[in-house]
Amino acid sequence: MREKKTGDNEAFLDDFIPYVMYRITNRMNMDLQDCLRPQKINVSRWRVLCALHAKDGRNMSDLCTFTMMEQSSVSRVIDSMEKEKLVTRKLRKNDNRYVLVYLTAKGRDVFTKASVPAFSREDRALEGFSEENREQLLDYLNRILDNIREDAR
Repeated sequence: MREKKTGDNEAFLDDFIPYVMYRITNRMNMDLQDCLRPQKINVSRWRVLCALHAKDGRNMSDLCTFTMMEQSSVSRVIDSMEKEKLVTRKLRKNDNRYVLVYLTAKGRDVFTKASVPAFSREDRALEGFSEENREQLLDYLNRILDNIREDAR
């Protein structure tokens, strides 16, 4: 384990990986909000759209896990998206205890329109990175995520 710098100045934060990751995530989320605003989508709605685009017909628990949002927040987002006809809820066949959420045609269209500017943010953030650099970064980030998951057990 490496020794942490804890001097009187704030520069020690520049070497504190969780802080740097937070700054990157926060900045990218702010940029994402800006690019989604014309589509009338916020980051929470974007997460739900992405989750359903990746796998349509998710239950609420799965949506919470995939979007990293609380149950009450996901429920509110789904309620508003359903009113706007972006998603629909259906009972699971053979088991009426489960409600599954699906993208509508309108929801898929909104995702498609919003995905171009949203994904361009990632391209901008990784400008100057080779494909190998990008894959290596993704590998490191996934390793960190795996380590954190192991700590939570």
